[in-house]
Amino acid sequence: MSDNVALIAGVGGTCGSNLAEMLHRDHHWKHIIGISRSNPRLDVPIDHRAVDLLDKGQCNRLLGDLSSVTHIFWTALINGKTRTEENTLNTTMFENFMDAALPRIPGLQHVHVLEGIKQYGYDLGPYKTPCREDDPDGDPPYFYTDQHAHTLKCRSGQNWTWSTSRPGAVCGYAYRGRINLTNVIAVYASIMKELGEPLHYPGDDGTFGRLTFATDVRILNRLMIWASTDPRAANQAYNVANGDHFRWEHMWPRIASMFEMPMGEVRPMDLVAFMESHSTLWDDMVRRHGLRETKLMEIAPWPYANIVFRRNWDSAINTVKANRFGFTEMIDTEDMFRGYIEQFRAARIIP
Repeated sequence: MSDNVALIAGVGGTCGSNLAEMLHRDHHWKHIIGISRSNPRLDVPIDHRAVDLLDKGQCNRLLGDLSSVTHIFWTALINGKTRTEENTLNTTMFENFMDAALPRIPGLQHVHVLEGIKQYGYDLGPYKTPCREDDPDGDPPYFYTDQHAHTLKCRSGQNWTWSTSRPGAVCGYAYRGRINLTNVIAVYASIMKELGEPLHYPGDDGTFGRLTFATDVRILNRLMIWASTDPRAANQAYNVANGDHFRWEHMWPRIASMFEMPMGEVRPMDLVAFMESHSTLWDDMVRRHGLRETKLMEIAPWPYANIVFRRNWDSAINTVKANRFGFTEMIDTEDMFRGYIEQFRAARIIP
């Protein structure tokens, strides 16, 4: 057993919750402390501490004893009504946490900060693809830029190292996760099948034919651990993805076949409104099929799905840097979708 102790900020999200479960199974980690506002739904025990990271006073009062921590994993994210508000909220949250936590961790070895491809302006319109880690920040920059600047400020005169990961379209399971494409597809397809409908693509024609990619949360988590523990990987930013790219016009029929459904047409819809109108149906499906108790508006990030399925430009990243530094894992995205759908069925998340 190693002396490694992980502190995961944002343990209730898709990345943070799956990371906690992965570290729990890894004998190199003897203890896991998780920070989030509410108690996360996890299948493993952790030392959870309920803290609102936007509240500086709570950070100072409620983080508790962190003296044994060796590694920080920052995965927290909060959505804003506008991009400017989102930048302010997330920068404030990060600075509150770091300023309160770091003085309590005398033996800190590494800080890993989860970022994403909004670093390159992915959300602003067509951007340079495939993007590389040395490409310029989006204009205007996202809050990742301020978070990284604060990390470097905190590190001045210290011995610990840092790293960042930049995934896109994260896939895995988490309840109430703000970024999670697999839950979206699995639940949407289950409802369409229940309604006797084909699997219509809920976005637009332009996005249907554009190049895109996904990041399996297991690959993301393993890269985060690798970047935090392998000295060769320290003090670097890494793009992370499955290793392939695809177009929905080719992937969507294959997903339909995984649900034994006919392929539908491109039919733009507001998934937030659609799901709100089918909440009662989902409650009935949960009862009739003996599914795990979930609420439709919480099980998947429907506002995020509206954006993903209606982005009318290519999205592609270069992951050679991580490979060159020593991280070589990859997975075929179709296999990933199939595997998660089977896993969700076995876990009684979907029928």
